[in-house]
Amino acid sequence: MWTCPKCQHQFFNKNQSHSCGSYTVDDFLEGKPAKSVELFNSFLAEYKKIGPFELHPVKTRVALLTKMRFCSINKIDADHIDIHLVLTQLFEDALCFYKIDNLANRFFVHHARLYSKDDITDELKTYMAMAYQVGNRAHIMPKNKKG
Repeated sequence: MWTCPKCQHQFFNKNQSHSCGSYTVDDFLEGKPAKSVELFNSFLAEYKKIGPFELHPVKTRVALLTKMRFCSINKIDADHIDIHLVLTQLFEDALCFYKIDNLANRFFVHHARLYSKDDITDELKTYMAMAYQVGNRAHIMPKNKKG
């Protein structure tokens, strides 16, 4: 693990690109509607059922990470929250995503918009678990492992 000398945040990769600053989850939630904050907390509670993670708040979002960032709550609006999941495959037929960004065919950032707890469907939970494995770097084969 590498620790940024400026903000003291830990990352798996040395000199990891990040928004260096002193931000809190409370800063991100400040002034947001109670209904949307409750949805934010419900989403995090669902993720805690999958496994432990850290929250990494920056100025514009709150990322979830284990060994690397695998999910982010990007926006809290009056009637919804926007999230994204980092996956190693493209799932363009999934109904729960409204947009997918391709990062050099290495990672696919799948965006979802949640209006209520009911939007945290079994389908979305499956992709949440897959993103969690990306966070744990399960997609990286050890250099000395032979198939």
